[in-house]
Amino acid sequence: MRLRDSEKQQRIKEAMIRLILRDGISGTSVAKIAREAGVSPATIYIYYENKEEMMAEVFREYSHDSYRYLMRRVRPEMSSAELIEAIVRGYYRYTVEHEEEFSFVEQCSRCPTLSGSVKEAECCCDVFDLIHAYQKRGEFRRISDRNIGAVLFSPVRFLAMNRAGLFCGGDACGEAEAEAELRELVKMLQELLAV
Repeated sequence: MRLRDSEKQQRIKEAMIRLILRDGISGTSVAKIAREAGVSPATIYIYYENKEEMMAEVFREYSHDSYRYLMRRVRPEMSSAELIEAIVRGYYRYTVEHEEEFSFVEQCSRCPTLSGSVKEAECCCDVFDLIHAYQKRGEFRRISDRNIGAVLFSPVRFLAMNRAGLFCGGDACGEAEAEAELRELVKMLQELLAV
């Protein structure tokens, strides 16, 4: 019986992500993933039953990662305005620091067969639990979780997906423009959500 190796499994995940981002979901096969990861196709089946199960598992893992990243940047004693800024900037920062994973999650979330395997509310329950605590204290508007997700996370995703055009060559002008838009978004969301 062959043993699992976490380093090999990580190479397999990274290879799958690179291929899906380059060739799309339908253009990615177990054989291609194995070749890209430097393992045999049989090795992949030690970790995953098939490509679909592998994609769903990695999609779930990376979907949860962004919210765990956020929770390390917020504190319950923050004001509601500080909380909103920490969430927006933290989520944006995650997209910059984990661009491939973020792009992979975005692509998977638009795939009907995969999108059902991950519910955003499950991934970000800690963030919403914190927001609910602020709502109970009267510091955050009482808005449904779906609407909070739509107004809090969707605009950040939009800015992140358009970041490439803003950071052409990493010049200061592009970064300044991105920072100005992020600052403007934070202010709009604070006015909308903070009490």
